[in-house]
This record gives sequence, structure tokens and C-alpha cells, in this order.
Amino acid sequence: MGFKIPGPKGAALGEFKPQCEAWVDAFMAGDQFKAEQVRKAIESQPKSKEKEIALAYLDKKAKVGVQSRAAAQAPAKKTPIDTMRLAINLLVLSRKPFAEALLEAVQSDKITEAMLQEIKMVCDSAIVAVKRHSEFRDIFRVPDSIK
Repeated sequence: MGFKIPGPKGAALGEFKPQCEAWVDAFMAGDQFKAEQVRKAIESQPKSKEKEIALAYLDKKAKVGVQSRAAAQAPAKKTPIDTMRLAINLLVLSRKPFAEALLEAVQSDKITEAMLQEIKMVCDSAIVAVKRHSEFRDIFRVPDSIK
């Protein structure tokens, strides 16, 4: 998984973009020898505006350091509702692990009868909502006689 230089910066580097990306990869890995080889390869090219931009880019990255977007953005803290949404998405794929986890939690006394009653009430409400949704779909459906 190599470093990619995005947008206008990458376009300004032109043909030197892959070499600059290789330099950044080597710099991030701490491989000074390879980084120096890449820099010398860029310096040995004929004089051009793109070469000057590439060398300025390398100088700036050597001075300031390299930050990838993944490292720059702090991971968002997961809330309980996010976890439950993920569980629902997984429940769509397979219900058996959910049932096994519930039984396992009951056996280890992590879930009480009151908790299971709450879960049952929510499931009953969801069943009613599904039935009503299908009823409304049938009511507002275009009749087959209309073409």
C-alpha cells in the first residue's frame, strides 16, 4: 500500500509523481538509502519545471514530515447506536450467531429476564411495523387493471 499524492499537487509533479511517491514511501519506512537514491534519480534528470517542483516537494516533506490522511484523521469514537447498527447489518446476513450469542449470554447470566422482555417488546413492535408497512404498500399499490 503505497503513498499517493492527490489532486493538483500530484498533477504538478507530472512524470516525477511516481518517483516522489516512492521517496515518500521510503522516507516513511525509514529507508534513507532508498530515499537518497530516488532523490538522486530525480536530480539527474534534465532541467524542467516539473523537476524543480518535485525537488521542492521533497525538500518540504523532508523538513515538515509526512502525514497520511489516515493518520491525520482521528478515528471516530463508536457510540452504542453505531454498534447496534453494525449488529443489525450483520443480523441481516445471518440470524444464527445472534441467537447463539443470546443463549450464551443467558447461560452466563449476562442478560436478565427483564432485558429479554425488553428485546421481545422491541421485536414485537418491529413485527407490527413490518406488517403495517406491507399493508400500506398494498393499499397504495397501482391496481393490476390499470395499464
